[in-house]
Amino acid sequence: MNQSEPIFFRVLNVIAAFITLQLFWFFFSLGIITVIPATIAMYAVVLEWSKNGIELGIWKTFFHSFKYYFRRTLFLGLYVGGITFILALNASILPALTGSHQLFMQAVWLFAVSIFLFTLLSIMPLVVTSHLKGLKLWKHAWIATFTILPDILLVGSIAVVFAAVSLYIPVALVALISLFAFIHMNIWQRAVKKLPQDFLDQCLLKYRYR
Repeated sequence: MNQSEPIFFRVLNVIAAFITLQLFWFFFSLGIITVIPATIAMYAVVLEWSKNGIELGIWKTFFHSFKYYFRRTLFLGLYVGGITFILALNASILPALTGSHQLFMQAVWLFAVSIFLFTLLSIMPLVVTSHLKGLKLWKHAWIATFTILPDILLVGSIAVVFAAVSLYIPVALVALISLFAFIHMNIWQRAVKKLPQDFLDQCLLKYRYR
């Protein structure tokens, strides 16, 4: 972004960049199997923004990232879809239970959902900042989640706030998802420095965060 521009135009440029990124994400997510690569492409763009500043010209980075991650995240999408299906199936069974057994199973279900969502919050930035995939990606995401749990909880809280805002102000959805990704990536970049050096070496993150 040209720092010599009047601040009004710089603000407009930033707003337009977030809206454009979210529109790209929305249209590339219309196919069910494209949601994961489109989301990761969005994170690739905000990672670029965090290093070089927010720019409106994002088509090349987004589209190249989408193509690259489309095949690379196929199994990730299957894992996420499978776990989501199992959790949804269990949620449909819970009302049929009664008494203390129902309360216990509800607590177990909520715990499982929380772990799953927190792990996803680690997976998204890990995919775009490392070469991990498959079970190694999930393993390192779990390690990162519990190591930097306060930061993951902060990101989760921001997601809840954004979801509440979108319910009361639906028009805010035009840019909230891309803004959340940007905030998420910036918190992750600070938090990941707390991870053990061997973890960073295994993820090939050493030269990015040290």
